[in-house]
Amino acid sequence: MPLYEYKCTDCGHKFEELIKNTSQKINCPVCKSEKVEKAFSVFAASTSSGSSSSCGGGGCGSGFR
Repeated sequence: MPLYEYKCTDCGHKFEELIKNTSQKINCPVCKSEKVEKAFSVFAASTSSGSSSSCGGGGCGSGFR
């Protein structure tokens, strides 16, 4: 299941939600409003050493062609 970030347009609360299917209704957990929009998020991956890495440095996928 993908994890998406949302922002409520009524109260401004930012939250994450696991999406089971595309028809799922998303409500703000604070004010219960249905007026939410997907927020831009950065991809992050964990390594076996426990540190995390994001794709902001331009090196993501550079070894795959």
